[in-house]
Amino acid sequence: MKDLFGIIAVFRTPDAVTNAAAHLRQSGYSAIDAYTPYAVERLDRIIRPGTKVFLPLLMFAGAVVGAAFAYWIQYWDEALSYPLNVGGRPYNSWPAFAVSTFEFMLLAAVAAGFFGMLAASRLPRLYHPIFAAKAFERASRDRFVICIEATDPSFDPASIRALFEQLGAERIEEVPA
Repeated sequence: MKDLFGIIAVFRTPDAVTNAAAHLRQSGYSAIDAYTPYAVERLDRIIRPGTKVFLPLLMFAGAVVGAAFAYWIQYWDEALSYPLNVGGRPYNSWPAFAVSTFEFMLLAAVAAGFFGMLAASRLPRLYHPIFAAKAFERASRDRFVICIEATDPSFDPASIRALFEQLGAERIEEVPA
């Protein structure tokens, strides 16, 4: 199925798309995605079950690396490269380095979170094959669309179409790749 991205079904209500997603997940489909005009409670947990720890760990790693780099650059400048005796204080004066280390740590954590969020969302993505589907036009206004991608191991267009009809889909369409 190289010429087919997937099959989409359009539903009228958020409850219908949530029930369809739960039924698809119980049927063994894993490459499922939903497109809704607003956030639908429970839908994300049905489509992508499990805990998501990627972004918090990435931000923590960014904070640790940022703090270590900020402290190191100050230590290198003040104690190793250009030592200046200011008021008899030691060259490695950690209280003087604490504020800017904290500020750079926050900057690195926020930057890691921002770029991690973009990577996890696969953004910026200017084109997606699902944009070619005529039924997708109302997904941002008043319809709820669910898609089973052709990459799913148990992808069979005929059985998926029958399953969507059984679930009460308003419209079913194949999406070209």
